Amino acid sequence: MVKVYLTTTAGRKSELFDEGTTIREIFNHFETDYSVATNCIDGARIDPAGMNKSLAEWGVKDECRISSIVKIDNAAHVDISGASAVLVSDVSLEDWKRVEKYAPEALKIVDEDGETIFLVATRAGSGSINKYGVCFGSYENDGGKATVTVLLDEDVEDKRAAVKEIMGSALLNLNDIENELPQVLKDIADKEAEIEKLISNK
Repeated sequence: MVKVYLTTTAGRKSELFDEGTTIREIFNHFETDYSVATNCIDGARIDPAGMNKSLAEWGVKDECRISSIVKIDNAAHVDISGASAVLVSDVSLEDWKRVEKYAPEALKIVDEDGETIFLVATRAGSGSINKYGVCFGSYENDGGKATVTVLLDEDVEDKRAAVKEIMGSALLNLNDIENELPQVLKDIADKEAEIEKLISNK
């Protein structure tokens, strides 16, 4: 049996499926309308033919992450330049730090047992990214957006495939978290305003 974690615009679910189950059957089981969304499995795009492939045919063994996300106008993305792949968040580095300080639980994705399976954090210096999380360092682009740069092997011919392998699932999880941040940041701003009202100069 394969543990499937499904992420949609509406939320997250998980369940066990036989390895012979197709992607289409999984979406139908969860009553997910995949026709108007971008669909991926472990970071790889699922094309129409891929919908009829089984988990085994996708090379899945123990578990996988499937996502079906309606296109977002503003989202984290990756820019490839030469041997560098730069992850650009749609959230400023300053805002990531604010959420980390005031609402750290909003930076986690947890499974049904409450175990953290993906985490966003910040730190001084350079950042990092893997399937377990993103750590934004001290670097941001000209617009103040948080970034992480990954150096690719110069000998790799298909750099897009390399980026999908390194960042694919993390990028999807990051966007899931980013989608929730506008409300989180609003709540933080409201709390900060309340704190300001309780402070006076004498």
